[in-house]
This record gives sequence, C-alpha cells and structure tokens, in this order.
Amino acid sequence: MLRKIKVCKVYNSAINYIRLFVLVCVLLLAPSFLYGQQGIQQHSGADPVKVSATLYINKIYNIDSVNETYQIDGYMYYSWIDERVVFSAEDSLAESMIYENERAKELMKNDFWIPAFELINVQGSKEDPNIRIEIHRDHKIEYVERFFDTFSTDMDYQKFPFDSQTFKVEIEAFSYDQSQLIFTNSELFPKLDNENLSGIISEDWKITNLKDAITTNSFEFPNNESEAQKTYSRVIFMVEAERIYGYYLWQVLFPLMIIILSSFSIFWIKEFSAQIGVGFTLMLTVVAFNFYSASILPKLPYNTFIEYVIIVGYIFIFLGIIAVILHHRLNSTNEVKDKIKLLKHCRYGFPVTYTLIMMILFINKVL
Repeated sequence: MLRKIKVCKVYNSAINYIRLFVLVCVLLLAPSFLYGQQGIQQHSGADPVKVSATLYINKIYNIDSVNETYQIDGYMYYSWIDERVVFSAEDSLAESMIYENERAKELMKNDFWIPAFELINVQGSKEDPNIRIEIHRDHKIEYVERFFDTFSTDMDYQKFPFDSQTFKVEIEAFSYDQSQLIFTNSELFPKLDNENLSGIISEDWKITNLKDAITTNSFEFPNNESEAQKTYSRVIFMVEAERIYGYYLWQVLFPLMIIILSSFSIFWIKEFSAQIGVGFTLMLTVVAFNFYSASILPKLPYNTFIEYVIIVGYIFIFLGIIAVILHHRLNSTNEVKDKIKLLKHCRYGFPVTYTLIMMILFINKVL
C-alpha cells in the first residue's frame, strides 16, 4: 500500500513538472507566433512608418529658473500600423492584446519591432516606470510610456518678473531617420479649455497656450562616410505659460522703488553728516536687492527688467550723494550761506525724472 502511494506521488510530481515545462515553452514562444516575422531589427518597407504621438501631462513642477529646468509627470502615446503583426489565435474574442511592464519588455526582447523614442531635451537618465504595448486586430500598435523626467530649455528672462516661458518636450526616433520613420500626427492634452488645466502647473505660473509641431532635424556623422548626414523627424510639444508676478511686484519691486524714492529725502535734511549716512545706508539696501535677484536667476548675458530697476536705483542714489557733497562743498566756501540752492532743485527734479524713466523702462521692456 505504501509503495502504491509513493508511486502516485512520483507520478503527480512528474505531471506537475511537465505542465510547468509546457507553460514556460508557451510563454517563450508566444511572441514568435504573435509576430509574423522574427529577427526584424529595422523597418525595411518602401514607405516610412507613420507614427502618431500624443502627450498627456499630469503635472509640470519643480520649475528651476536658475538651472532652466523643470520636471514633467506624464504619459506618451505612440501608435502606428504594422501589417506584419497578427494574433496568435484567430478565434480570439478580444479586439486587442495588452502587454504591460515585464511582459512588454519580454515581448520586445523577442524581436518585436518597437522603435526607441528619445526625449531630446531630457536631463540625466530617462525613467519609464510603466510601459504598455497594445496590439489590435487591424494591425495597429499602441506603445505607452509613463514617465517622470527633468527637462531643460532655453528661457528668456528679459521681462522678468513679467516674463512668459515655453516648456518643451522634444521627441525623436533614436535609430530611424525620416526615410524609415516619420511623425504624422501629434496632440497635446489636456486641452486649453479643460477645467483642470490650472492644476497641471506650479501655482506661480498660468498656462496661456498649448502647441505642438512636427519638424525635421539633421545630424552629421563625420566618422562614417556612408552616413555623412541624416535627417530625423521630430515632434515638439510646447506649453506656454506666463509667470504670476504678484509676489515679485509687492515683495520686491514695490519695496525697492519705495527705498529709492526715500533716498531723495536727503535733499530735505540740513545736516551734511545725516545726508551722507542716509544715502549710503539706502545704497547698501539696494545692493541687498541685487544679491536677491542674482540668487533667483542664472548668469545671463543681458539685463532683466528687475536688474534695470536696480541699476537705475544705483544711479539715482549715487547722483543724490554727489549732489549733496557738491552742495556742501560749494556753500562752505561762500560767505553767504545757501547762496547756491542746488538741493532745492533736486528736491523736485530727482523724483520727477526717476518716475519718467521708470515709466519709459516699463513700456520698453515689459509691454
């Protein structure tokens, strides 16, 4: 009796191992039955593959004005038609077959043709925590990536803090030029009229426009004579946003202008030492504002609006100190005091001139 039980156990174990072996073989060979051809590394058709690209943005955050970078959480959808792809079972009731993450990666390892799409302006290594491949009955392939990446683009700060910036995502096929792969359709979501649009960007920015464009870009390969130059199709998604300037207006520009206007009080003070003390104290205060503006912006080859305001403040405070010194020197050498009434003219001339210059500066640099 015990011998019969042992034989049954051995028989059952052998059956289980055989089942496991068959299951592993089916999983390994399934991509070969699914895909019409094996070993295909490059599209060899006469016409290029037409790829549709769609970007859905969940959030644009950590916008770094100093490093000109920003992070995006989103989904990339790619779709194209590949006649070589067929279902493994003709009587399948499903309209499509879905492969996610590890199964999708395993599918691509078995020579399933999925072109590598490169994010051109991404910083550092690209992360794709989730991927999905969906194969439809009509030979349509959908490839989806979820990503959390840091991007960079050139930003224009000439109107800062009243500036607008464009946050871009640029995509290009890594190995296939436009004779093999082209982008034909591109869409950016969510649309501008979406109620939840304001929630996809940091609170100090407001989205004003959404755009997408398909262009071409050429590269030269000097070390390969047979491939001296190639032209690649590129899709660019652009989110245009303007900075919400309330904080900078009331916490930076308004106090700065009050300090500069306060410096003109030296023309109303009689004591020379008090005049010089007030002038130099306010000059150092403006220097502190200059350090603040330098900390929130990169080193630029041009001046921003806020830097022009600081420069004008330097000039007027400096001229005020010079006027006070000159007035004191001229009147100290004359027998009749206050014979030269320089400060009397400065009391009204400086504020009026400063106001006119600031109005002209605002019109030229901001409007």
